[in-house]
Amino acid sequence: MKQFLALIFAAFLVQSCDDGDIIVTSFDFSDENLEICGEVGNYVFFKINDDLQESISLKLGATDSIFNTQDEIQIFNLDGATNFVNYRTYNATIANDYFCSSVPPTSPGILTDYRSISGSVEITVTFEYDDNDGIPAEFEMPETLDTDGDGIPNYYDFDDDGDNVPTAFELNNEDDTDDDPNTNPLDTDADGTPDYLDMDDDGDEVLTINEEPISADLNPRNDIENGSEIPNYLREDRSGSVDTTQYIEHTYTVRKTIRVTLKNLVLVNGEESLTIETLELGTIENIAFPDVNITPTF
Repeated sequence: MKQFLALIFAAFLVQSCDDGDIIVTSFDFSDENLEICGEVGNYVFFKINDDLQESISLKLGATDSIFNTQDEIQIFNLDGATNFVNYRTYNATIANDYFCSSVPPTSPGILTDYRSISGSVEITVTFEYDDNDGIPAEFEMPETLDTDGDGIPNYYDFDDDGDNVPTAFELNNEDDTDDDPNTNPLDTDADGTPDYLDMDDDGDEVLTINEEPISADLNPRNDIENGSEIPNYLREDRSGSVDTTQYIEHTYTVRKTIRVTLKNLVLVNGEESLTIETLELGTIENIAFPDVNITPTF
């Protein structure tokens, strides 16, 4: 039997032939991008080496979303049926949609096809949250910081102080040159707490969230009296209030990065076998998901 052996991080596989000759076969996908298509029940990860007209692909029949588990290793066994890996060579260049077509393509032709009979897949997903409030997450740490206690940490809470005035409207953007909200911040009542973290911006002892007696529409910014251009919640001489019992809807973005590692992989093609102890299939960064819309419990 012809036996192929690949060591960790090896760029080549060495085939030992019956007559003692050594043939070096390329198996290097380190410079290729890992891509994904499919959905729950039919995920496909793949890499294509155009120069050598070869590919490696992973079919994963996970019955639940692989993107919902954060910072924990998910392990799937390569059973050769539901979950399996293919290493293939072709007689022509492979298009990127080769693995994502609903109908199996007939070209290019497959010259060699190795399929896994054992091994495992380790998948790790990391999350990156963004509230798009104009403050880099590094200035809203630690991750447990939740100024308004609404259950959404500041680093992805677009209204950090829970006053129904989004943080983006409470920053001193005109004088800010370093994205640090603590540099020359807006502090209407000069109490040392910047407006974006102050539940009573004008210091009149009426919470900003309640300073909208005119509209009562969960938007203190449009309650303006007597021809003034300044909303009531920023005027100490205006203290009319309502008893607001609801937060505005919050929106934040989640982008995810997924890392895929193959362990103890055994691929076969007829009587030939190929064994790889560890293969870092690759990482896909910043996968976009639909924005999350949530109204925190008051």
